[in-house]
Amino acid sequence: MENISVMIVEDDEIVKEELRDALDQSPECRCVGVFANGEAALANVTSLNPNVILMDIGLPGMNGIECLRQVKKIVPKTSVVMLTVFDDDGRIFDSIIAGANGYLLKRTPPSKIVDSLLDIQNGGAPMSGQIARRILELFRQSPQPDETHGLTNRETEILDRLAKGYTHKQVADNLFVSPETVRCHLKNIYQKLHVHSKSEAINKVFHLRTILK
Repeated sequence: MENISVMIVEDDEIVKEELRDALDQSPECRCVGVFANGEAALANVTSLNPNVILMDIGLPGMNGIECLRQVKKIVPKTSVVMLTVFDDDGRIFDSIIAGANGYLLKRTPPSKIVDSLLDIQNGGAPMSGQIARRILELFRQSPQPDETHGLTNRETEILDRLAKGYTHKQVADNLFVSPETVRCHLKNIYQKLHVHSKSEAINKVFHLRTILK
């Protein structure tokens, strides 16, 4: 497996150096670029084409969420993990709707942030524990009949766990079903929601719930 190429977009010098040092010490990752603002990152993202971007939300000028939206248009296959000191609902949902593949608080140890990159490459969606708990709380709050587009209870359970960052195997183990059963349910979820990926399914349900709140 090739090293995971990572771009850092962060204006805090201390955080930036801690992340770069953690990447340099990891045999699985390599830092391909460090930028202090979204505009510079967008100017270089095509040529660098990183596997993952660690993106600060509170950037000067263009904020991280807007930069994320632009990144997803330019290099849609690049995963983006949002880094922030905030854990409020608005930023969480805005990031997910914009296409974020993970959401971590900056107080997460740099070594754990590097571990999250490996999780992403294995199909995970890393989130700090308190973020994941808040998402699940909001996700389970009194759904209206049309919010889930007719998803069954089991399909909702699977989407719950995927939103928390579980891998397909972890979902299967947690629900005591086979990985093939999970894949079958995912296929049905995609058809009902008219989407083509796990992130699109999560984004669509969260987006609908944000509108209906």
